[in-house]
Amino acid sequence: MKQIHACLALALLLFAGLNCRRENPVEETVELPATETPTGTLSGEIQPIEGALIQVRLLRDGQLLAQIETEATYELEALEAGNYTLQISAKGHQEIEVNATVVAGQTVTLDKVTLAALDTPVSHLQGILTDVATGAPIPEVHLQLTDAAGKAYETLTTETGVFTFENLPIEQAFTLKIEHADYENTEVAVQPIPASETFELNLKLIPQPAVEELDPGQGLSLGSQAPDFKLSDGTGKAHTLADYIGNKKVVLVFFRGVW
Repeated sequence: MKQIHACLALALLLFAGLNCRRENPVEETVELPATETPTGTLSGEIQPIEGALIQVRLLRDGQLLAQIETEATYELEALEAGNYTLQISAKGHQEIEVNATVVAGQTVTLDKVTLAALDTPVSHLQGILTDVATGAPIPEVHLQLTDAAGKAYETLTTETGVFTFENLPIEQAFTLKIEHADYENTEVAVQPIPASETFELNLKLIPQPAVEELDPGQGLSLGSQAPDFKLSDGTGKAHTLADYIGNKKVVLVFFRGVW
């Protein structure tokens, strides 16, 4: 009997040892290095204009991406490879559009540009955007100016919050629209600007109210977006939240019935 017990004990030890050897090895997670998007640079030269700064706007697929002011030369760095359009302008001078292709890892130098003086009278609009609460300038804000004929002009504020619209038609009223995720949308009516004059417009934007975080189970936070839903009214007619977005206010009232 003792021999049988000894054999069983030995068998159990061998079985346990085999199980230990068969355990799955720990899998190591290998983190791949983050790949950086290859970029390139555009540079060029513009014939200087006495007493005027030159605006260089960078667009891709019609979208305004960047804007700089210069007296003669420009350099736009860290651009993704692809096709772009440069809009080059100055007060009282014709705007020139230049198509350019960015090549990864290279600096593409464009031909020198000379802006010709305009024959027709024009006007200009300039201003600064600041935070109404702090007074700090607000950079990189997209502004759109639309004239009575529906033509739109676009610009971005500089690091100091300054914006400029050049060579606008005279004797026309405009509408200035300002949209920024951190501020309330603003719309300003601009009266016609006399020829050769620059209208100054300093605007203070109102910050969006902070979103109030509620405890779980208390519903949506103030300022957050409600999910779309479908409910039936007292007559059985179905309504969805999407049916009312943009044109009506929605109030939900739950009727508990008659007890």
